[in-house]
Amino acid sequence: MRNLLIIGTPLVMVVAKLMVAFVLPAKYFYDNNRILAMSTGQSSPLAAWGGSYRIAADLFAAINVFDIDTMIGWSVSMGVIFTAVMLWLMLRADAPDAAQLVFLLATAGLLNIYVFTIGKDIIQFMVFLTVYLVLTMPIRRTVVRIVLAAVILYVESLFFRAYYVLIAALVLAVYAILFAFRAKKRRLGLAHVAAIIALMIASVWVMLAVSARMMPADYAQVMTLRDGYDQVMDGNADSFTYIRNLVPGKGLPVFMVNYVINALRMMVPVELAMRGAYYLPFFIFQLMVSAYLVNLLRQVNEIRDPALLLALCVFLGYALASFIFEPDFGSWTRHEAATFPVLHLLVLNRYQQMPAGELNSFSTRYGRTTVPLAMKGGEQ
Repeated sequence: MRNLLIIGTPLVMVVAKLMVAFVLPAKYFYDNNRILAMSTGQSSPLAAWGGSYRIAADLFAAINVFDIDTMIGWSVSMGVIFTAVMLWLMLRADAPDAAQLVFLLATAGLLNIYVFTIGKDIIQFMVFLTVYLVLTMPIRRTVVRIVLAAVILYVESLFFRAYYVLIAALVLAVYAILFAFRAKKRRLGLAHVAAIIALMIASVWVMLAVSARMMPADYAQVMTLRDGYDQVMDGNADSFTYIRNLVPGKGLPVFMVNYVINALRMMVPVELAMRGAYYLPFFIFQLMVSAYLVNLLRQVNEIRDPALLLALCVFLGYALASFIFEPDFGSWTRHEAATFPVLHLLVLNRYQQMPAGELNSFSTRYGRTTVPLAMKGGEQ
């Protein structure tokens, strides 16, 4: 399986880059081309955007020592560099089984199409790579590592994406919740998983309620975020996967109802599967992520690898904040894939491996028939 991973990952990268160059329409790379134009000074002041777009453009302008001036040029160069980084990360973890191998190769394709290029998402990848390095540091006290990870996310919020401060806070909240359930003596059932999820949602509600008193301007911005998305996305042909609130109304209770509904829609995106065959790979990718998460939550009190437990806290904190801010399924999938340095730890571990007994059963039922290792005379 490791050999297949080593061979398959570069091949997937090549296929993905060919799709970027010759197959996929330009609308999928609108932000990338805008940042490219801003970084090379080709965009007019009116066409240029500020905020994270300007930060990304300035960063790529600073590192562009080879004077790359095309999006495909950035895509290929970033793809070669970061596919190597991705392969290094995967080879440091446990060897994959068949399902994990498919997931990893699919993620390599997704990253090489949407993330490993000029844009904002590669910066997010680097942030989570830094978090990964902290989580895997040989520091005995896990609380020190999770606090350092939260600090990295907070610092990122100061200069790039402001909502990462909420991710940092939710990472610490999830850490406290999961450690409360680690006292259980046996594997957790689905009821326990539901209780963990309920407590995480409650932590979001508490943070928003507190922000209403302490940071009313930020609270008002969050409450009206979807209204702003409606104005931009409504009737836009390029916003086919827009996530529209299903329950009308104002105030925190209605917001939280929509939050829970949208979280379920994002983790199990049946809507994508219903919109055509093109979206099926994204639907399957998300289902696999959700299944791996639930399976790991059921075993949270059995996890002995501190880095894995902390990675679970970081990813869940990221997901809880993303349920608020992601405007559409496409952005959600792309940004989720960019957390790969942390996400791959949740997938490549012994807790996610299909047990050997199940593999033998699968092989006997659908593949070769297992033959007894030894037969002496009439003994079977």
